[in-house]
Amino acid sequence: MNRVPRRELVRKGWHVLPGILGAPIIVFTPKWVTLVVVWFFASLYTLQHLKLLRGWNLTVPIADLSYRTMAREDEADNYLGSFLFWVTAGIICTVFPKIAALSALWVSTFGDCCNAIAGQLLGGPRIPWNQRKTLIGSIVMLAVSLIALRASHWVLNLDASPALLVGIGLVATFLESLPLPSAYDEFTVPFSTALLLWLAYGGALLSPTW
Repeated sequence: MNRVPRRELVRKGWHVLPGILGAPIIVFTPKWVTLVVVWFFASLYTLQHLKLLRGWNLTVPIADLSYRTMAREDEADNYLGSFLFWVTAGIICTVFPKIAALSALWVSTFGDCCNAIAGQLLGGPRIPWNQRKTLIGSIVMLAVSLIALRASHWVLNLDASPALLVGIGLVATFLESLPLPSAYDEFTVPFSTALLLWLAYGGALLSPTW
């Protein structure tokens, strides 16, 4: 069994924070409140992203702190992952109904976090198409994604088809495993989750209510 670096644990702590603190906002507040919150953070991380790209000399509240504690080396000059996460979250909460938003949030935050920690902690065989990812990490990602999907349906008092949840979980796990820059799954995983749930349930897009 390997040791997970402290910095990686701190990174994952930041990563799951929106899943913990954001869920009550999605579940218990009107849609406009959710949109104000999520687009506020999206604006902060967009500003941080532009600051790094253009070399601006300013300190962005919250985003600068998270950058200093969780940015990877390949994000030193752009902080693309957090920018993509928050902008994607804003799009999802704006366009899709509540079940899609909550499910996407939990699959993205908890699934990805547990995937990375399990992969580094346990090691094991690598995925053939991506040697940076482990098979055990993807299995954990799938399991946690299924729990997250089931939990989001339970919280919102909705029935869930097991076959549907497995299908969405498999898609999210596969997209996370692709040999793309690590930041890109902050878009592919939550957006695919939200889109597939919307396609399955046929909810209204851009509805003023959830």
